[in-house]
Amino acid sequence: MTEVNVTAPRGAARRGAPPAAGGRLPSQTRPRGAPRAFRGGRARRPMAAASRAVTLPAVVEELLSEMAAAVRESARVPDEHLLLLKFVFGSSALQALDLVDRQSITLISSPSGRHVYQVLGSSGKTYTCLASCHYCSCPAFAFSVLRKSDSLLCKHLLAVYLSQVMGTCQQLSVSDKQLTDILLMKKNQEA
Repeated sequence: MTEVNVTAPRGAARRGAPPAAGGRLPSQTRPRGAPRAFRGGRARRPMAAASRAVTLPAVVEELLSEMAAAVRESARVPDEHLLLLKFVFGSSALQALDLVDRQSITLISSPSGRHVYQVLGSSGKTYTCLASCHYCSCPAFAFSVLRKSDSLLCKHLLAVYLSQVMGTCQQLSVSDKQLTDILLMKKNQEA
């Protein structure tokens, strides 16, 4: 993969961060063709999905926005975007794409406008995702995202965002009472 030199984070030299081989810090490299957010700039446009009350990091917003534009133009995700997904999310990107390919994501909506996503995980368990606040009920989200801060998202939440971008999310309309029951059932199972 070709590397491109970008500016170091402000104050990096003063903090005494040793440069990597080639005189660049590891955070100073990005794949060629990466979204502008990799270069330290602000994302050019907000994410298309209006359901995001809390924002994702700029690089993720930019990548998903560019993927959505590419899907609108050509009905497919370019290889360049798939490589960037792998660069940002590692193996979770492939697992999330597999969930999208298997159509494991369902958007459950109620007449009051409330909605949640349910993702049938690779283990056969169903997880509830709230895209508006970037939450998933899976153990990986609790451990890797919330506790250790190793990951930006779990594979289930990433699959939700990818299914929104690709328009492959299954839809299910339920009553407000049924949606409440779905959420309470999940809470009781976790307790």
